[in-house]
Amino acid sequence: MARIRNQEAYHDTRSKLLNVGMNLIRAGSYESVGINDVLRASGVPKGSFYHYFQSKEEFGLEVANHYHDQQLQTAKHVLQNSTQPPFERLITFFRLAYKDFEARGFSHGCLMCNLSTELADQTPAFRALLKKHWHALCTQIASCIKGMDKSELGLEHLSDAEAGDWLLNSWSGALTRMKAVGNGEPLRLFVKTTFNEVI
Repeated sequence: MARIRNQEAYHDTRSKLLNVGMNLIRAGSYESVGINDVLRASGVPKGSFYHYFQSKEEFGLEVANHYHDQQLQTAKHVLQNSTQPPFERLITFFRLAYKDFEARGFSHGCLMCNLSTELADQTPAFRALLKKHWHALCTQIASCIKGMDKSELGLEHLSDAEAGDWLLNSWSGALTRMKAVGNGEPLRLFVKTTFNEVI
């Protein structure tokens, strides 16, 4: 029984560190967040970090995986929802993402966007992982698009995969602009342009 409790405590603390790291990096940057910042914000004793992660880079990669797992779970739940038409699923997916950024005061960017901009061109491990994550998310969007008439999006000249890439590329660009202007207008413009809907 003690072994099980120890495993649970280890998992809980590790998850806490990942959640705190995710929020700190989203609010700032990978480079600006130090290990002591994570320990202080999580309430984990100093010196304990290396019990869970071998290095800051490993921690950053695991934070990226942690964020991606949550994002992909939401994407699958929404985009594979057969009770809604595919067009409505796409709107719902981006509307939910908008609400998340709105709840954060449009001050926390997308972790994947932030890490891609900051690290992908200089750190091979991050580049490989982020490429894999972007592809997985694009695949979910493309699978949803496969079941609809792409002319509803004005993307009938593209393949399903290209249409998924285009939507995610455009949304990611809007997220970058969001951080620059400090409000949700770029995201609202994306939704209005793509889906003819005002949020």
